[in-house]
Amino acid sequence: MKIQSWISTMFTLVMVAGTVATIGKNASAQAHDHAHEGQAHGDHAHSGETLAFQLPEWKTMHFDDAQKAAQHAETVKKLGCEVKQGSHAGHIDLSYRCANWKTLEVADHKLADQWSSWLAASGFDVSHSHIDPAFGAGPEAVEFRLVAWKQIHGNGSPEEAKLVDQLKRIGCDVVVEKHQGHSDIRFRAPTWRDIHLADHAAAGQWTNWLKQNGFEARHEH
Repeated sequence: MKIQSWISTMFTLVMVAGTVATIGKNASAQAHDHAHEGQAHGDHAHSGETLAFQLPEWKTMHFDDAQKAAQHAETVKKLGCEVKQGSHAGHIDLSYRCANWKTLEVADHKLADQWSSWLAASGFDVSHSHIDPAFGAGPEAVEFRLVAWKQIHGNGSPEEAKLVDQLKRIGCDVVVEKHQGHSDIRFRAPTWRDIHLADHAAAGQWTNWLKQNGFEARHEH
């Protein structure tokens, strides 16, 4: 299916089935402000999967078809982007950007993969990860964020493998590149995320661990 046809179908599904929770009534993504700067989760209820996306610099696409240009413009507007449009030499120039990170909640993994692919193909930086279900329930919540990629060097030790596993389990983007006898490990969580723990002691341990590894982290009592 052509991408513009697919995205039109996706927004139809959104409006009919309500599959994209953050798009809501007016089909617009949102940034989820916390009480502090960033994204909020309110009562920390979760369903489906969450994508984060950003496009800080203007992206320009050229269209020969006015309908396709309008469709793409409508889509990125609904996602909360700034949009500019012009024309020259017989084609349409569509420019857009999304300076701040925004989140998009979808119903399932298949939709998350489709949206992730479309956003990446449209020039966005996309964060799509999964939190281990073990961290999805519990009375104590720890919120955390690491906007810029952090890079460390590894040597293939068990401690390194444990670190990578823990980062993935709490929903971070993790990239491991092995070369010349060592590993370059990069990780981030560009929007506020949370994990749920069974008790206050566990929440305190995770808060300390996150801060030691470069994250902003908070645990409200």
